[in-house]
Amino acid sequence: MALLAGVAAFASIRYDHALGSDWLDGVFGWVWSGGAEGARSVLSVIAGSLMTVVSIVFSLTISTLAQVSSHFGPRVLRQFTSDRVVQFTLGIFIATFVYCLLVLRSIRSADESLFIPYLSVNIGMALALASLAVLIFYIHHIARIIQAEPLVAGVGQEIQRALNEMFPESIGHPSDEETDRSLQPPDEGQWRAARAVYSTDNGYLQVIDDGRLMELAVERDMLVKLIRRPGEFVTAGSVLAKALPIERASDEALEQLQGCFSLGEHRTPDLDALYLLQQLVEIAARALSPGINEPFTALICIDWLGAALRNLAVREMPVPLRQDAGGTLRVVTKELDFEEILQAVFDQIRIYGAQSPEVMSRLLGAIADIAPAARRARDRRALAAYAKRIGVDAEREIANEDDRARVSALVYETLQALERADEPKNPRAS
Repeated sequence: MALLAGVAAFASIRYDHALGSDWLDGVFGWVWSGGAEGARSVLSVIAGSLMTVVSIVFSLTISTLAQVSSHFGPRVLRQFTSDRVVQFTLGIFIATFVYCLLVLRSIRSADESLFIPYLSVNIGMALALASLAVLIFYIHHIARIIQAEPLVAGVGQEIQRALNEMFPESIGHPSDEETDRSLQPPDEGQWRAARAVYSTDNGYLQVIDDGRLMELAVERDMLVKLIRRPGEFVTAGSVLAKALPIERASDEALEQLQGCFSLGEHRTPDLDALYLLQQLVEIAARALSPGINEPFTALICIDWLGAALRNLAVREMPVPLRQDAGGTLRVVTKELDFEEILQAVFDQIRIYGAQSPEVMSRLLGAIADIAPAARRARDRRALAAYAKRIGVDAEREIANEDDRARVSALVYETLQALERADEPKNPRAS
């Protein structure tokens, strides 16, 4: 925005040279039409005031980030740094300052061959008014997004979008049931003898270049097995992938495969399905801590996490066997199953909220909501095992007998809902 403001300043000054001041006669009284000193004063006041406002906005943003980080955890800072309203607010202030500064240098008085860029000065005033409107909206926006409900809802909606692009769906083509029976991937003994792709650095695996990975596997006529998936921490010398057959997995091919893996200092939500889910888990765990003690925020997190798990239960999970366009098996990925996601989502909340009947009841309610949507029998078994685990924890941790009885009744109802979901559906039922 600052660069665009610089270009706009030079363009408007050039247009002022070509336009002159005759155009003011038809709009006199509606626009600014003072002298050279007045133009300098107007632009100087705008530029100086905006820099003061920019410092205030930066201070407000930093203090908001500090407050939110201490309350909801450092992971949510990504929501603010990527927020378009925050970016646009800072951008328009800096852009207006740059514009006014560049226009200011072009003004010349009568002693210097008089030139007053009337159009440019009026554009600067319009930008100042626009900046004031943006400042008012920015204050309203900041006051809204630091509240628990919009913050959690924003993360929850981002989770729904991210789950629709789960890794490794973007790698090649999934194998269908008929192809599965004909495919015979190497056994563990063959993979132990395969050539390995090693990590050269420490860090979190952020991105796997799936297109390049499939291209190399086809080009070299290899089969690649991914040992790590995005979001895992790897150390220098760790095995990232293995390649077969050995005679085609040359040192050059392994070096090219190594370039498909990108490491970084932190996790990202690009291909890491658990990252955003664990962000909500962190908010819920902090809300249940004695220092914050906001169980209602934790309940909101459980609602959105339950919606995410229901989405996973309905959809087909990505197939680990990935083929090229010709139907040849090229990549075997490290899959992420429903049970692992379930534990990652609910374990911390279950542990921290074991003494709260409301939290345990909400967890059971989320499982009961997922039950009718669960398409796979193994997913329903995982949900049933987790419901029993919640019942055991509640029986041990909840002090009041009536509360324990209420949670136990919910455990029974949840298990019944899962059993009904296990019953074969009547094909004639409407």
